[in-house]
Amino acid sequence: MAAEMVTAAPLTGGGGGTQAESAVFHRDLGVSFPSLVKAEGIFLHLADGRKVLDSSGGPAVACLGFGNERIAKAIAKQVIEAPYCATSFYTTQVSEELARELVNGTNGAMARAYIINSGSEAMEAAVKLARQYFVELKQPQRKNFIARNRSYHGITLGALAIGGHTTRRAIFEPLLMTNVSKVSPCYAFRGKTSPDETDESYVARLAKELDDEFQRVGPETVCAFVAEPLVGAALGCVPSVPGYFQAVQAVCQKYGALLIMDEVMCGMGRTGTLHAWEQDGVSPDLQTVGKGLGAGYQAIAAVLASHRVVDVIKQGTS
Repeated sequence: MAAEMVTAAPLTGGGGGTQAESAVFHRDLGVSFPSLVKAEGIFLHLADGRKVLDSSGGPAVACLGFGNERIAKAIAKQVIEAPYCATSFYTTQVSEELARELVNGTNGAMARAYIINSGSEAMEAAVKLARQYFVELKQPQRKNFIARNRSYHGITLGALAIGGHTTRRAIFEPLLMTNVSKVSPCYAFRGKTSPDETDESYVARLAKELDDEFQRVGPETVCAFVAEPLVGAALGCVPSVPGYFQAVQAVCQKYGALLIMDEVMCGMGRTGTLHAWEQDGVSPDLQTVGKGLGAGYQAIAAVLASHRVVDVIKQGTS
């Protein structure tokens, strides 16, 4: 079956269950969205009888298909056993198992997993953890972050400040933290100066730009460089060229800063390996995952922390 493009219709008011009567604060209050009544496998069933092939799984979320009984039964079982855990006081076996599964999937690169609710929250937590890491190291002057233009790291204020999605940032600019600066993305199609520029020279130029930005803001003040291994929402499935992440990691290591890799959209097997960074010959100091982790069945995300970070936090104040 061919995929069918489904769009929201302009809102004209009236009855019949239109958005004019809705109490939901929809993403666009000027249109009436099609009503989804059932999701099954890779198909969405709408109230008007249409059957839609969900070829993208929403925004790269529903990677396990809809209506998976095994997942539904596991969720129901946990809801009965312990639907909530106050993690300041307790742990659960299922959270321990999930964290261990995530850590084991990194081939020893990561040491701990912090389980939270969304990709935006994961980025907020990663930023805070990077700051705490340097406070524990008695380097409280480190407060700056360097990220990339044409990037997206979440919709909460901290995550939005890290991102370089100008449209989504626009009206909130006065509220965003100002200790984040941007460098160019690794976008060979638009970023190379000529058709003759090699990947090697392009990588070298981007690495120098990052190094120059460290120098501009003060290398001793930078907590981390933040990037997506494969850019999703802001560029459209754009991978880096070979050698890019090795080069930027070298710059981070030169100045003692952390490398944070955002895999909320591109991680959890979406690129052919469990973690997208596995194909780049590097491992980050902090990593965010989401979307595919819960596949739409559960609001869940995580921050994975390397041994470098965990060892410092473990010996610190908390």
